[in-house]
Amino acid sequence: MKDLSDKSFVLLGVNINTYSVSKLKEVMDKENLPWRSFADETEEPRKGFYPGRVANGWHLDGTPNLFVIDHKGVIRHHWLGSPGDKVLDEVLAKLMKEAEADAKASK
Repeated sequence: MKDLSDKSFVLLGVNINTYSVSKLKEVMDKENLPWRSFADETEEPRKGFYPGRVANGWHLDGTPNLFVIDHKGVIRHHWLGSPGDKVLDEVLAKLMKEAEADAKASK
């Protein structure tokens, strides 16, 4: 995945399996994941994982769930599992162009 640190959006991960915060950090470092992520921990197991507040509120039944939210706050894409770097790059490029066009139009 391309370096996205200078873009006008944030990628955020929510881990809903049994990983502790320290285990999640270890996995993220090993996989060199370029986005922020946090562990949505709880004590009550359901369907083989431990859903927390986010998983329950968003009805997440697996991991990873990837959501792309545009600059207007609209969920534009959702995947259970990764769609692949090429698809993500194309989707994000399109949404960045839309955001840039809207920013220019509002000036």
